[in-house]
Amino acid sequence: MFTTKGAIRLTAIHIQRGIPENEIERTATLYYEAFRQKLQPIFRDETRGIAVLSQSMQTDYGIVALVDDKVVGIAGFKDAQGSLTNIQPHNVTDVFGFFGGWARLLALSLFERKVEPNVLLMDGIVVDASMRGKGIGSRLLDAVIDHAGENGYSQVRLDVVDTNPRAQQLYERKGFVATHTETHAWLKPIFGFAGSTTMLKKV
Repeated sequence: MFTTKGAIRLTAIHIQRGIPENEIERTATLYYEAFRQKLQPIFRDETRGIAVLSQSMQTDYGIVALVDDKVVGIAGFKDAQGSLTNIQPHNVTDVFGFFGGWARLLALSLFERKVEPNVLLMDGIVVDASMRGKGIGSRLLDAVIDHAGENGYSQVRLDVVDTNPRAQQLYERKGFVATHTETHAWLKPIFGFAGSTTMLKKV
């Protein structure tokens, strides 16, 4: 719970698995805003990029934070069967056309991460800018870790870019350990970051 500034009323933050159907577009918008650094150079059109994400989201692969039934945070995950942002070719070509769609799919493939046996892969964690600092990201991360343990995974994996040290500090506090760092200088002029660190937590 948290208290709004100057108010007595308490507003509950509810954590659940599954994105409500009427909140998919809002969730896609929050996701695009959070990962704009990576997505905007690929899609180059925010409205159409959000449309692709909205069409691609598998609602059961997200754990959301809700306030008054509105999504204010989302943690996605990926396994061998699917992921939160399960972008298929038709999702992109329907919005950008055949050639524009496949060019964007090729760019998106640069960030594709393979699923490993017994490892639950994080597919992004996002908190609405107006709700940050209230512990929502921490609660969402805890929920993903709990989900992994309840479903027989031995580890949770995530990748954090080198321009997001605050996120890496949160992950370290939660027991994630950096195992590998990749650096690609050519990414910097296009995406604003030059590498990422893989982190693992035993469940």
